[in-house]
Amino acid sequence: MFRTPTLPCLPLAVAILVAWAAGSGSRALADAAQDCRSGPAEARVTGCSALLGEARTPRQRAIALDGRCMAHNDRLAFPAALADCTSAIRADDAYPYSFHNRGVAQASLNNHAAAVADFTRAHTLRPNFIFPLISRAKSHAQLGDRAAAARDYDEVLRLKPDNEEARLARAALFAPPPPVSVSAAGANTLCGSVGCN
Repeated sequence: MFRTPTLPCLPLAVAILVAWAAGSGSRALADAAQDCRSGPAEARVTGCSALLGEARTPRQRAIALDGRCMAHNDRLAFPAALADCTSAIRADDAYPYSFHNRGVAQASLNNHAAAVADFTRAHTLRPNFIFPLISRAKSHAQLGDRAAAARDYDEVLRLKPDNEEARLARAALFAPPPPVSVSAAGANTLCGSVGCN
């Protein structure tokens, strides 16, 4: 399965949500903002839905929809994630997290070409945000373009030289496959394991 870490984008999003909630003067809205970005995925879907009901600006609508998209990704409900992130992008096409999270949904649905386009847009909107690059590298690798994947991992390592995930994934791109060995007793070709009849 295609999974991309989304937690590092949370501090900015949480700060935006807390400021939004604080400005409204509503305790219920503050709770919805907190529920939208933390806790179990089901609770986040509920919190983001409540937050969406209070949205007054396109950016607020995008934040709430993107939060629900991310929760749907965590629930492995990728069609629902795709729908929410697409709606978030329609609300505010300058919010980079919606493109990244829609790309995660696309990649999880094996739509890697569409995922690459979304990750590219997220990176364009926020060039120092490394997770679209890591995610795009994974989709490039799935599409068989190891050179493009290596370039993305190289860019991640330029931006964040200590990123272990990018370093290991880049090395694995060009590593020879592990040798396949069969025990001396041999494997039964019908079931694939030794001694199986």
